[in-house]
Amino acid sequence: MSAAEPTGAPTKQHLSMRNGIGLVVGGIIGSGIFLTPNGVLEQSGSVGAALSIWVLAGIFSLCGALCYCELGTSIPETGGEHVYFQRAFGPLPAFTFTWSLLLVVSPMSTALICLTFSRYAIKPFYNQHAEVPEVAETRLAAAAIVLLTFINCVSAKWATRIADSFTALKLVAIAFLVMLGAIWAGRGNVQNFDRPFVNSTINMSTFNLGFFEALYPFTGWNYLNYVTGEMTHPARDLPRAVVFGMLLVILCYLLCNLAYFAILSKSVILETKAIAVDAMVKVIGDAGLLLGPFFVATSCWGAANSSVYAAGRVGYAAALEGHMPKVLALVHRQYATPFISLLFQALLSLGFLMINMDSLVLVFGFLTWVFFGAAFLAVLCLRRSEPDLDRPYKVNALLPAFMSVASLALVISSISQFPQECFGAVGFLLVGVVVYYVFIKHQMAASLVGFVSDRSVAIAQRLFQLELGQPDAT
Repeated sequence: MSAAEPTGAPTKQHLSMRNGIGLVVGGIIGSGIFLTPNGVLEQSGSVGAALSIWVLAGIFSLCGALCYCELGTSIPETGGEHVYFQRAFGPLPAFTFTWSLLLVVSPMSTALICLTFSRYAIKPFYNQHAEVPEVAETRLAAAAIVLLTFINCVSAKWATRIADSFTALKLVAIAFLVMLGAIWAGRGNVQNFDRPFVNSTINMSTFNLGFFEALYPFTGWNYLNYVTGEMTHPARDLPRAVVFGMLLVILCYLLCNLAYFAILSKSVILETKAIAVDAMVKVIGDAGLLLGPFFVATSCWGAANSSVYAAGRVGYAAALEGHMPKVLALVHRQYATPFISLLFQALLSLGFLMINMDSLVLVFGFLTWVFFGAAFLAVLCLRRSEPDLDRPYKVNALLPAFMSVASLALVISSISQFPQECFGAVGFLLVGVVVYYVFIKHQMAASLVGFVSDRSVAIAQRLFQLELGQPDAT
C-alpha cells in the first residue's frame, strides 16, 4: 500500500492541514496551563530552572511527535497506536493498548476535562468565595459529554470546526494573558527575573518530578495520528501540522509562564489553584473573575472535543480488527461517523464522573508513557520488519531509540514514586491479556460471543441508520 493512500477511515477524507493544527493545538492546550503550572516551580525552586524545564519538556514532546509523524505518514490509517502495534508487534500488544485506552485512559481523560470545564463555566454564577455544589458540577460535566458526543456523532466537520474555533479562542486567551504580563512588566514589576536561577533546588529526583509535571500539559500531541486516514494529504500535511502545532504550543506555554512570573510573586504562584484567574484579577480587577473562568472553560471544551473525536476512531479501528465487539465498527450511513464507538466512549465517561478519579490520574500517566515508549520502539521495529515500506517522512533512528529509553526511564520513575497505582495499572493490563487469550485468540465461548455480537449489531442497525465499516485494503 502506498503511504499516500489513506485507508480505513470511518468518515470521508476531509481534514486539511489547518484542521490538523487545530486538533493538535486544541488537544494539547487544556486546563493545565491556566490552572496549576506551579508544580514545576515547586520542584525546581527558581524561575530560571522552571522555565528551562518547560522548554525541555516541550522539546522532548516535539521529538516524540516527530516519531509519530513517521508512523502516521508510513501507515496512514485511522486508529493510531492500535494500527502501529498491530503491524510492529502483533495483535496482543495492539489489543492491550486498545483495552487500556478505551476502558480507562480516554473516557477518564474526557471526564476530567469536562469536570474542569463545568467547574469554571459555572463559577461566575456563584459568589466569589462560595463553594460550587458538586452535584451541579457533575451534571454540567455530564451535559458537556452528551453534547460533545452528539456533535461528533452527527458531523465530523462540525467537530473539526469546533476544534478550529476553540483553538483560536485559546490563542486569544493566551495572547491576552501575555499582554497583561507585558503591561505589568512594563511598569517595572520584574523582581522574579532578577537572578532567575537563585534558590534552584535541581537534583535528579526533583528534576524527574518537575519534568513529569511539565510533560502532562503537553499530552495530546498524538491525537492527529488517530485520524490520519481522514486527512486529505497525510504525507504532506501530517508532519507540517504536528511540527507547527507543537512549536506554537511550546511558545504559548513559555509566554504564559513569563506572564505569570511577571504578575504574581513566587509565593502566590506556589499556592494558587487557578493561576490565570489570579493573574487577571491582579491586573484588571473583578473583570478577571469573569474572563479567567471563561478562558479556562473554553480551553477545556476544545480539549474535550479533541479527546472525544480521537477516541471514537480507535474503538472503530479495533472493532474492524476483531479486537473489540463488532458493534463498535458501525458507521452512520448519513453522517459517516463511528456512531456506536462514540456512544460507548460517552457512556464510560459518564460512568467515570460517578467515582473518585484522584488515584486513577496516576494510572493514566503511567499507561500513557508505557504506550508512548512502545510506539517509539515500533518505529525501529518497522524499520527492520518492513524496510521497503514507503516512508514519506523519516526521522533519524537515534531519535526513536532515545525516546524509547527516555520513556522507560519515566515509567520506572513512576513505579518508584507511586508503586501501588502503577502495579494496579499493570494488573489491569494483565486482565487484558487474559481477555485476549480467552475471547479472541482461542475464542472460548465463541458461539455465545458471536450471538451477542450479531444481535447487538442487528439491534443497533434497526435503531439507527448504521452499516459496518470496511477493513483496510492492505
